[in-house]
Order: sequence, then C-alpha cells, then structure tokens
Amino acid sequence: MIPLKDFAEIIPFLIITCAALLTMVIEITFKKNASIIYGFSIISVIAAIATSFTGLNKDQIIFNNYFHLTNVTIAFTVTILIGMLITIISAKSYLEKEDIDFGEFYSLLLFAIMGMFMMIWGNDILVIFIGLELMSICFYILAGFLRKRIKSNESALKYFLLGAFMTGFLLYGIALMYGVTGTTNLTILYSNPENFKSSIFVIGFGLYLIGFMFKMGIFPFHMWIPDVYDGAPTVVSGMMSTAGKIAAVATILPFILNVHLTEFQQVFSVLAVVTMLFGNVIALAQTNIKRLLAYSSISSAGYIMVGIASMNELATKGIAYYLVAYTFMQLGAFLVVALIEKKTADSKDYANLNLDSYKGLAKRNPWLATFMTLFLFSLAGIPPFAGFWGKYYLFYASIKAGLIWLSVIGIVLSLISIYYYLRVIVYMWFSEADTAQEKESVSVMSMTGLSLAILGTLIFGLFPNLFFNLFKFL
Repeated sequence: MIPLKDFAEIIPFLIITCAALLTMVIEITFKKNASIIYGFSIISVIAAIATSFTGLNKDQIIFNNYFHLTNVTIAFTVTILIGMLITIISAKSYLEKEDIDFGEFYSLLLFAIMGMFMMIWGNDILVIFIGLELMSICFYILAGFLRKRIKSNESALKYFLLGAFMTGFLLYGIALMYGVTGTTNLTILYSNPENFKSSIFVIGFGLYLIGFMFKMGIFPFHMWIPDVYDGAPTVVSGMMSTAGKIAAVATILPFILNVHLTEFQQVFSVLAVVTMLFGNVIALAQTNIKRLLAYSSISSAGYIMVGIASMNELATKGIAYYLVAYTFMQLGAFLVVALIEKKTADSKDYANLNLDSYKGLAKRNPWLATFMTLFLFSLAGIPPFAGFWGKYYLFYASIKAGLIWLSVIGIVLSLISIYYYLRVIVYMWFSEADTAQEKESVSVMSMTGLSLAILGTLIFGLFPNLFFNLFKFL
C-alpha cells in the first residue's frame, strides 16, 4: 500500500494530472471558449512550479520504488515547467492567428508534461517507457496541429513513423537488460554492478540509449528534426526543441552515471563531435529560420553529449545549467519567429520564414529585433549571456574528465556557429528589406512570454551561481 505522505511529495505531478483531465471536461462544457482553458492551464503550471521546490534536499524513493526525487530531478522538472509556462502564455496569439485556438492544444501540452514527469522521476524502466510514450503521442498530435497544411501533416507523419521505429530499439534494449538483471527497477539494477559486465547488457544498454538519443537529436538519429521543426506550428517546434530534449537528457543522465560503462565514453565523445560538426556546418547553408534553429538544436545536443561523455558529477551540474539557459534562449528565438511568421494567401503554407524576411526588422519593430539579437548572442555562447556559461560548464567538466581534445573541438565548432547567428543579426539591423514588410504586432501575452525568456537569459547569464544556489547543487 502506498503511504499517504508519498502523495504529498508528488503534488506538482498531481496538479498537472488533474489539470490535464479538467481541461478536457472544460472543453466539453464550454465549447468554442478556449480562453478558460488557457487561463486555467497557466494557473496550473504556475502552481506546479511553486510546489516543486518542496521536494528539494530530500533525495527519496517513493511510490513503492517507482519514483525517485532528487535535487537534480527537481531542477529538470522546474526547467520544463518554466519552458511550458512560457509556451502556453505565448501560444494563444499564434493559435488565433493560425485559426487553431482549440482547447485540446493546452490539454495535450499538460498530458505531455505528465509524461515528462514520469520520465524524469521514474525509478523503473517501465514507468519511464510509459512516460516517454505519453509525451511522444502528444508531440505527434501537436506536430500536425495545423491540419490544413501539408508541411504540418508531413512533419507529424514523419515524426510518428520514425518515433515508432526507434521505440522498437528502446523496447528491445529493455528486454535485453531485463533478461540479464531480472528486474526493471533501477535501484535494484544499480545495486548489482556485476550485471554491467555482460555483453548482452551492454548491447541492451546501447539500444536503450538510442531511443533517447533520437529525442535529443544526436547524429545519426537526428534526421527527423529539420523537417518536423519546419512543418510543426512554430510554438510547438520551440516547445519540442526544449522540453522534449530536457526530458530525454534528464532520463538517461542518472542511468549513465550509475551504470558508468567506461567503454561508452569514447562512443559518446565521437557522437558529440559529429553531432556538433553536422549541426553547425549544415546550419551555415540554411536560408529558412526554422531550419536554421533546427540544425542549431542538433549542435546543442552535441554540446550536451560533451557533458555526458565526461561521466562525472560536474557534468551533471553543467548539463542542468546549460539546459536551463537553452530553454530560455531557444524558446525565446522560436517565439520571435512565431510573431514574425505569416501565412500564404490560401493559408496552406507558412510565409516570412526566409532569412530575407528579417531584413530591416530593427526599423519595423526594434523590440523584437533586440530580443532576437540577445537570444542569438546567447545561443552563440557570447558572454555574458547564459549560453556562454552553459558551454563553459560543459567544456570545463570535459577537461576535468581528461577529454581536453573534446573541449577544444567543441570550442572551435562553437565559434563556427557565431557566423550563422550573426548573419541573422546583420540582416535585422544593417540590411534594408527587399520588399515592403508589414509591421509585426505583438500581443500583451506574447510580450509577457518573450520578457520571461529574455529575463531568464540575462539573469542566469549575469548571475550564473543563482541557479546552483537555487537548487542547492553546491
């Protein structure tokens, strides 16, 4: 029997679960009135964030060994919730512009958060798998939410087919690990390190990781990202590139640190290099802003792999910090794109996604140009923004692990990324628009979401220790 006190420890999860179910009831009761669900969703996520901090400094296993709460899992959870809050706040004006302001959009986001909670908190491989599938199903639907657009339908279908294929790898890996260890409980699995020496376990572990590397966008499991991010609604693309990546990283990180198979270190290092190289080099040739940010997201997965390859506690802190910084800057950049984006006359395709559309933006809307500039500076890793410190902590962890060569390559490839980010900035501030462009209008809620993103980028950049003090890592 589950003790009642265990329920008190998972209040954020219960809030999101109840909110996800209630939004469906509200949708049925108040048809064609998504504003009620919109407001209710915002309040629910804020409540979940506020109650998450009660789990700090407890490091406990609850719910009959199915959930494991630590400072690190709380940090990842709060990061996802903040990213989702910014997404929900900013989404309404975009959904109204695209004529898809339906209540189920917010329900799907809340159900996706439920899945992420199960992945990050899960102390059993089957719980993690159920959470992954719940999140994935919501993502498949959200990717195709613009049902009248071929690109959106294609992105949903491609994501679903490739995601289902990768699930096969994941399940086969789970089966092999279970065959060796006789358990799916992670506490029991970690307590028998002798099992890790089995070649069957190593193969199963590798297959298990492939499923999550797909969600992260690690080369060569990245193939879905450019097309899906390009075709999905822009606010959804921003959410998937941040929350989805965080959930995948937060799930495999403790597994890697506890199993600590040193033979995987070189594999992770090589994957980090090729992922950073591929993402940054291909991004140089992009003329579509969403595809540019998609390849940038792939390169960011490579930076995270630098931390994973380090296999030390310092890397955990670095990855956690980088993902917080990444959430604010990447999501903020996608929100600016969503505001500038238009639709074609027949409403069957996106418009204003070409980089030329950003020429002269500083004259049309200096606030948007300023925000985008700060987000891109941070993504490029230019001090004193949060992105710089995120990369610094990752490369520092790599050096401490003796992987100096990996840090050097990462720094060089990070310098390459400055070019394609600066190209957008130059277009916004120093180029004239080729054709007359309509001035972008920004709603109050969209500006609120952007302001939260820019505040996070600046505050964690100027005061990097704030994050570590907040979650008591040090």
